[in-house]
Amino acid sequence: MRCKRTLVMTLLLLPLVGVADRVTRTALPGPDRFALEAVLPISLTQLLPILEQPCHVLQWMPGIETLRILERPSETQTLVYMARKAPWPLSGRDAVTLFERHPGAPLVLTMSGNPAAYPDQPGHVRVPYTEGSWTLYALGDSTRVVYRQQVDPGGGIPQWLADRLAPGQMEAALAALETYVRDPHRTDCTAD
Repeated sequence: MRCKRTLVMTLLLLPLVGVADRVTRTALPGPDRFALEAVLPISLTQLLPILEQPCHVLQWMPGIETLRILERPSETQTLVYMARKAPWPLSGRDAVTLFERHPGAPLVLTMSGNPAAYPDQPGHVRVPYTEGSWTLYALGDSTRVVYRQQVDPGGGIPQWLADRLAPGQMEAALAALETYVRDPHRTDCTAD
């Protein structure tokens, strides 16, 4: 059993080589806070639906199995259920998150975990804590993006391991988003 666990840990940590230099880490009690910045070749008005509409997010965000809007408490708030796949032998994770748009310059989309707002789902471990944001700076035909996150994945995954994996997951998400916005064959989604 110890050998299997060591092999899994080694495989999970391999993708981290070269990632740490692009992601800023702030050590905190509990989950650490991570930030990653990029300039995307798309205007802010074109980028917003790609970040906010489930049909777009399902196409670019790695590992998403399910994504659905549970409710819209206000014009600027959306409560979302999201389930992710996980590599064997880990269980998939799901989260209930309140997204809120804060207009202005820069425009900020905040994400706050709300795990008790939706019943637990079979086959997934509920993420007990998640906070994050997308801060978007309009640069004409481009958008400067600052992506921040703090996550406690729960389910017995030690926080040190979750914090070790976070930079690679953030890099993968931002790389997938950049590929998606550059895709000339990307189709627009209808409003969800």
